[in-house]
Amino acid sequence: MLHRVRSSGWVCLGGIALAVAAGCTQDHGVLGRDPSSGASTSGAGGGPGATTSGATTTSGAGGGEVEPPGPTKLTVVNGVGDHDAVRFCFLAYPDGTGAGVDPWPSAAAGLAFARAQAVEPLGSAIPEGTSLRAHVIAGDLRATEGLDCAEILALAAESAAPIVAAGLPVLPAPVFAEEKSLLLVATGCLGGEGHTHASEKEGCGDAYTIDTPTAGLVAVAMSRRTRFDRVSLQVAHASAATAVVQVELTPGRGGATGATLAQDLSYGAIAPFPPSTGFSVGDLGALEEVTIETRDPIEGAVTSSVPMREILASSDVPAADIGDGLGFVLVAVGAAPGAEQGGFWHPLTYSLVRANP
Repeated sequence: MLHRVRSSGWVCLGGIALAVAAGCTQDHGVLGRDPSSGASTSGAGGGPGATTSGATTTSGAGGGEVEPPGPTKLTVVNGVGDHDAVRFCFLAYPDGTGAGVDPWPSAAAGLAFARAQAVEPLGSAIPEGTSLRAHVIAGDLRATEGLDCAEILALAAESAAPIVAAGLPVLPAPVFAEEKSLLLVATGCLGGEGHTHASEKEGCGDAYTIDTPTAGLVAVAMSRRTRFDRVSLQVAHASAATAVVQVELTPGRGGATGATLAQDLSYGAIAPFPPSTGFSVGDLGALEEVTIETRDPIEGAVTSSVPMREILASSDVPAADIGDGLGFVLVAVGAAPGAEQGGFWHPLTYSLVRANP
């Protein structure tokens, strides 16, 4: 038996505060239009070479640099840490009932944990010209096959339902009118039968209990800025169980020294801006041997270390596609760094996504 449909108020929306989750304190303004002066709100952190301008960046009227132009793109990541896969119902707000609306993705297997998928074309899943409320669905997703969103949400509301669903915070219509590369991450835990543990708050966040799940939403814009001879990197923090972290990258070659990608990165934030351009592909060495570490921002102690081979295995970006002149975002999802193993949650890991899919 899983829980009935729930409504969640946890959201971190880059630059637009709706119902701010605990720990979402950084305001990057990344979902707003670039100001005419060309100035951009800076994110926390500052990886190696972070202030180096991208080769494809244009200049604003005031001499500052702005994001390269491009059509609105949307990438969705499953960061729900206590289920293996989810589906979404993207409904118009406030009037969308889900009748006649197909769940996304179309395959009943859903989107696996830490996987990312671009919504192409945008109108295939996102209602046009209206605010949006996403509902995330987990559990026995086979039960959702052939159902529209109204039927799925009704099923989740039944007693002894095979699925659980949560309504996520509303995203205003202007978000999807921006010429940005948007990233939406469903976060936290949805709960369900057996989803309780002595260390559950390390897996799902301080507010979590089986009766008070912590499903939430992180919405940010990924930078399209690149440099022709470097790999551009950002980090998006979407682990609801983690407060503030420092994220470092150590190349996959002997004797290499790690470099900070993002410092004092809080839940819901993306950094650095401009992206870090401190490494070329050659500098990174053997990509599978690259490691991504989190450190306590005060004491500096390593709290987690995730090898790139694991990240690549759970992402849809093959090593062969990582090259100079391209941009990528590491999306932190799952439990808190160093959380106890063997619970009902997924440990901290990263989804590697293309900044400009």
